[in-house]
Amino acid sequence: MIKLGIFGDQTTNPEFLEQLKTMPGAEIAGVYFSGNAAVPEGFVEMLSPVALMDLSDAILILSDKSISSELIRLILRKSKHMYLKTVPNLNIREIKELIDLGKEAGIVNFIYNPFSYIPHFDPFVNKFEKPLLINLRTCFESSAIKPSHEMLLLITALNRVVQSNFKNLQIFGLRESGLHLIVNVRIEYENGSVINLTVSQEKTIGYCEIFEQTRRTKFEFQTPLFILYPHLSQEYTAIGNFIRLIQNQDKKANSFDNLLNGVQIVHEIREHLRFNEIDF
Repeated sequence: MIKLGIFGDQTTNPEFLEQLKTMPGAEIAGVYFSGNAAVPEGFVEMLSPVALMDLSDAILILSDKSISSELIRLILRKSKHMYLKTVPNLNIREIKELIDLGKEAGIVNFIYNPFSYIPHFDPFVNKFEKPLLINLRTCFESSAIKPSHEMLLLITALNRVVQSNFKNLQIFGLRESGLHLIVNVRIEYENGSVINLTVSQEKTIGYCEIFEQTRRTKFEFQTPLFILYPHLSQEYTAIGNFIRLIQNQDKKANSFDNLLNGVQIVHEIREHLRFNEIDF
């Protein structure tokens, strides 16, 4: 039985905490809430982050806020498996350092990404033949999440599907009629896969085609891809997958590798758009 320690705050959903009590193969060892947030009844409250780590096999950080790289380093140095609900705000140097720390510790780290649990993108459901050709058009959700952050999540999820480092990037962006932003990105990967991605601020019908050697998958959607599926049920599934990776001793599961690729790509997109006087 894997002992889970939970870091939370005022953004942590109490109902979701109750749901985690039913997680197969795991039990909640304790909870630490930062700030003035109160730990819900029925959970063991720890008085410090270090005390929680000492009691736990794996740490779940269930906060909508980005946490510091210092806390992540502390968890990795204590060799605790780690699940992050929110992508941390890290630069490329910090991510590379965390990749090395995670590999040295031999632990599983897992960053939740809502796009990874769209059925066609779910790496735990689909085993795609490489190389892949993915053509995807969607629109930014924009009311709930910044376009640049949404782009990071989407590209990171697609990187997990492709399972390779990118080697070449072509970017095109413009303001259509001075209003709607359109970003088109062509990403070429080391394993021969290619992604053609177009994202616009104008709310349009989206589609996706995934080409393999022996089949083609195609689906369309009416709403922004980001809000197509309920996130709470996705998060429960994501933590279940995190637990299974630990049980299977899959020490190669390192979400910071995918994050590094995503941050590098989005950085180049942002720089390209800034050169063309487009704020992203």
